[in-house]
Amino acid sequence: MKSKKITAAVLGIVLTLGLVVSGCGSNNGTSSDGSAKAEKNKDGYEVVNIGFPSAGYEWAEGALAVAEEKGYLDEYLNPLGYDADLIPFTGAAPAIHEALVSGDLDYAYYAGFAGIMAKSNGIDTKLLTVTSFGSVWQLAVSADSGITSLQDLKGKTISYQRGATPQMYVLKVLEEAGLTENDVQLVNSTIPEGLSSLSTGAVDAAVVTYGQADTLVEQGKATILHKGVEADPDVFYEPNVLIGRSDYISANSDVSVAIIKAMLKAKDDIVSDPEAFYELSAEKSGRTLEQVKSVAVSDLELGYPISLDDRYITSLKNIEEFELNNNIITNQVDFDSWIDSSYLEKAVQEYQESAQ
Repeated sequence: MKSKKITAAVLGIVLTLGLVVSGCGSNNGTSSDGSAKAEKNKDGYEVVNIGFPSAGYEWAEGALAVAEEKGYLDEYLNPLGYDADLIPFTGAAPAIHEALVSGDLDYAYYAGFAGIMAKSNGIDTKLLTVTSFGSVWQLAVSADSGITSLQDLKGKTISYQRGATPQMYVLKVLEEAGLTENDVQLVNSTIPEGLSSLSTGAVDAAVVTYGQADTLVEQGKATILHKGVEADPDVFYEPNVLIGRSDYISANSDVSVAIIKAMLKAKDDIVSDPEAFYELSAEKSGRTLEQVKSVAVSDLELGYPISLDDRYITSLKNIEEFELNNNIITNQVDFDSWIDSSYLEKAVQEYQESAQ
């Protein structure tokens, strides 16, 4: 199984054309059994397309990435006649959502924030499991800003990305400091733009993901004031999820069960040998081992749950409330109908029985 290499530009053109061509059809370009055009690979397996956001590398992170690397996806899918193709999307959530609508993706493996947006906007998906729980967000501050505590943020200029998880993170940081967005000047920009502004002193602070401000820190131009992974998990941790297109998973229930079993096996590897997992993540993602460990959740059972327990669902509902309150989405998500735990329950049962 090999990941497809799709550039953001080519992907956008292909998906846009796909939406134009298939948007008026009755099945969004899928076959009658819900599969994405029943694509087969050179070995004769029917291809299961799983999309994930990428910063330019073909590493899906977490249990799914380990399941691919160690052959667990092949182990559970190949006997059923399927083969998984993990597809990196540099266009992140919007591109993934277009591919779900057009039928070019069967599953998405990404942030719960994005999964809620998709469901609220009418993309017909089911939530199959929460795959990880943690925080990769950090607040970097300029060395010349005079900021040494969260309270020092008052009156300062902070770069963040509106309409995405950085917005939620920065507001939580301000709340922890006893401040509101009215106490600071928030500047909406991309993370690269924010880093550039931070390096020139155009802003006092910037929301970044782990590793992105390391160069500025090494140059003495910035420090990391706050790390989400070191803060209150019930406030700052966010679930990543596996969702599936409703028509596909209902027609191919064994596929969902197989994918989850592969992730359960990968999770066991992560928990039993975290150092090996961190080293593999660094090797495959292009990040340093120190960067990978900087956002490692100390409780691996909490960090890689493969679960739909109430703690994670509550976190997702809190994210939905944030998105509604900040006009990121307009429609509430019916969690009772969105969550389908039957595939997870069957996967857990079969995996435990096979381990006995």
